[in-house]
Amino acid sequence: MRLWKMEFYKITARPMLNLGFLLLVGFFLLVFWQEADGTRTEIDGKVYQGLEAVKKDRELAKEYEGIFTMKKAEEIVERFGFSGYVGNEKEEFRKVREGNFCSRFVTDKMTDFLQTGERPPGFSKGEAWENYGKRYVEENISFGYTQGWESLQKVWYMAMMSLHIWLVLMVAPVFSEEYSRNVTGVLLSTTLGKSRGIFRKIEAAMGFGILAYVLLCVLLFGITVVIYGGDGLWASAGMNSIFLMFSGRGNWSIAFFFLLLFLLGMAAVLLNVGITLFVSSKCKGPVSAVTVGVLLYLLPFGLNQILFDLFLDMGVAGSQLGWRLMDVIRMFCFSMPMYLSHPDIFYLPLRWARYIPLIVVGVMIGCILRGYKNYREYEGI
Repeated sequence: MRLWKMEFYKITARPMLNLGFLLLVGFFLLVFWQEADGTRTEIDGKVYQGLEAVKKDRELAKEYEGIFTMKKAEEIVERFGFSGYVGNEKEEFRKVREGNFCSRFVTDKMTDFLQTGERPPGFSKGEAWENYGKRYVEENISFGYTQGWESLQKVWYMAMMSLHIWLVLMVAPVFSEEYSRNVTGVLLSTTLGKSRGIFRKIEAAMGFGILAYVLLCVLLFGITVVIYGGDGLWASAGMNSIFLMFSGRGNWSIAFFFLLLFLLGMAAVLLNVGITLFVSSKCKGPVSAVTVGVLLYLLPFGLNQILFDLFLDMGVAGSQLGWRLMDVIRMFCFSMPMYLSHPDIFYLPLRWARYIPLIVVGVMIGCILRGYKNYREYEGI
């Protein structure tokens, strides 16, 4: 335990980077506050702003909680009308939504407002209704106040990206810093230097990553509950995401959706720490370890956004072999830390679910074992 505490202290004893974590939390607190402070709602002819608007929307949404039906949608429209923009739509007017949470939900999900930007005369019709609006009244969608969870979902990926890069900065020196200080030979010559000592470094890095991730998640969820309340946690996740609706996962509860997102984020953190430890074991100095670690974290973005599009332009998808190659590339990208905790992972083909965990576990174990061996066999320059 003494060795673990010592290694954990070495990782955390970086005041400037710890300050960076606090600034990161402060930034997301500011984002949540500004969005809540800019909330505007109209209920029965009265306009509310800021946190009072949030409170009134929560109270109103409780009146319509439960399975959403066409009857509820019609009642909302009859009471509040459809939601458009405040004032006219000339360029000099900033577009501000009128209405309230309930009327905006019906307008956005069951009319063509998002396509036209104009106040709709009625519910969408024909193919638009059959393929989209109808889903919200015929697929047992549970209605609730989900504005807070929608805000959390918006900042989730940005928070995870920031955390991962911060973790690379914190963990990259674990092995490489000892190389640069020429103390590795001395440490490896001790009784536990080539066995338990290395494992304690790895355990401390993993524990630190988990602790930082859990702390950030608790803070993000805490901020959401303090500002928006815990309402709507058991509402359907499809209320916030059209993609979940079309992927057949719209009936998931918000709670279940974020639980899965939390577990995937945990796996992403462990994988990121494992990869960073491997990089640290190969680089002779912290600066090079940090540089390579960040580049490896960003690499899946290049593969998914650039290489994948390049293959499409080259017509690679025209053959079965080419399409499978592109599938493998995207599967690998979504198994890496940058995409593993991204909400888009739930929109992937269900058949990929059996391969992504194998890739994650395989890469993580391989990186940790290789990092252990690299450090253990280090002989200096």
